[in-house]
Amino acid sequence: MGNKGSKSDEAKDREALVEYLRGEQNIDKIWQRFDKDGNGEIDNAELEELIYCALCFFCSERDPDMPAPDREHTQPFVKKIMADLKPNLDENDDGVISREEFDRFGEYLEQEYKKLKRELES
Repeated sequence: MGNKGSKSDEAKDREALVEYLRGEQNIDKIWQRFDKDGNGEIDNAELEELIYCALCFFCSERDPDMPAPDREHTQPFVKKIMADLKPNLDENDDGVISREEFDRFGEYLEQEYKKLKRELES
């Protein structure tokens, strides 16, 4: 099960995500950071943590002066994103995301980041 980590864990999680989105690391770095229990699957709690981390990063890219949104206020957005994504990610419908299925999440993150960059440039 995924756990909410310490602030330093959250910083390392965010760093892995940022490095991936900026093309400095591959998707394996994110997988290693967010498969918290090392069982080779991303469960709902781990996926929720990853989506929250991505949401915080996208918010800071949009407005660097804005403090990171807290979990309580982002929960409805995180749940909606999970509900929209999970059926597309969990191809075999076993309730967890395998490493192979996780590549789709990486593609989704890249698309969303490119959209955000285009919005900010215009």
